[in-house]
Amino acid sequence: MTVAKRVEQRQPRRRMPRRATKSKVRRKPPAPKLDGRPDVIVLGRSPCAKRIARSVRDVGIASRRVGSPEDVAGAVQQQTRAVLVVPPIPQFSVSSFARRRSEALQLVPLFVVVEGPLADRTVRKLYRDGVEAVFEWPSEAQALRRTMFRLCARPAGQWGRRKSPAEIALEETARTRLAADAVPFGAELRLEAFRRFILLKGTLDALWKLELARQVVSDIPGVDDVVAEGVEIRGQGRTDRAVARATREVLRHASGVESATLAVAVRDGEVTLTGSVRDKLEATRALDLVHHVSGVRRVRDYLVISEKGKQQDAALARRVGSMLKGRYPDWPVNLSVFGDVAVLSGRVPRAAAREQLTRLVGAQPGVNRVVDKLAVTHAGRRR
Repeated sequence: MTVAKRVEQRQPRRRMPRRATKSKVRRKPPAPKLDGRPDVIVLGRSPCAKRIARSVRDVGIASRRVGSPEDVAGAVQQQTRAVLVVPPIPQFSVSSFARRRSEALQLVPLFVVVEGPLADRTVRKLYRDGVEAVFEWPSEAQALRRTMFRLCARPAGQWGRRKSPAEIALEETARTRLAADAVPFGAELRLEAFRRFILLKGTLDALWKLELARQVVSDIPGVDDVVAEGVEIRGQGRTDRAVARATREVLRHASGVESATLAVAVRDGEVTLTGSVRDKLEATRALDLVHHVSGVRRVRDYLVISEKGKQQDAALARRVGSMLKGRYPDWPVNLSVFGDVAVLSGRVPRAAAREQLTRLVGAQPGVNRVVDKLAVTHAGRRR
């Protein structure tokens, strides 16, 4: 073999240049099909915002995620039930966003979800700026899902999927309880289970019977919450004038209620109660009496509590906290007070116990609003 031949074999092979290929254009994922369903907007770009939007979708609620506050106004539609703000948000603080909301956003409840605890001073400022509730993630994930489910619950029979054996068993148990406890009162209720929620639908002839049915169903082990917005209260043919007359008569003869300072207005069976009361106990007493009047379909509370002075947050928290520990020493319930807003968190054994605690704390003097973050711990369920 000649020297020229050996040199030629040692030369590296020339590679042909690659052909120019078209750059792949990344397509944006299609927007979720809402089909007129109630939805929730999640404001945030962090991974936590993605997890929260996914968690809301797990309970059958349509959610849309936007990255900036400017996009929220364009995303809000007629079926939007809530806006979840997951800080940080660009160019705005949560407080400034809550204060500078437009008129369209003022009609949509605003919630804040944060990773880990916040300082009491910050939480108090958020409530003062108009935030409906502040949730910690992931410790209060159950309370967040339950709140969103109650805001976005659809009528029974529209979930469009096959029920699990646990849901079927929960439905049968609820029907058995209602048949045993509510039929003597003339209840005509239908129900449907979705995960651990019970949706009630049908007709009743009194508002107090609906409260009784809610209590019966919420006392079932395994039920996280009862949604009764689909129940219609019939007026039994009573006119608004007759309902108003009966309501004033009940308040006039009730002990512990000063009817001279109360005003009653009725429209289409909806009672609006206005005026001033001495304390929260008198307001609770008056509202309970109105719920028991035949023909009342709904009650709107515009009562004003006239107090000589406001108590400090620490004193109110100590008083209400000692009351809770005295009555329920074994329940891991936490209480926080921000101005006149009481926030309940922790765990209770049943959904009925949660409602009982909420009513009890709401009836305490100095508490004008209760934010319910209580989670239900079911027997045999892994924590």
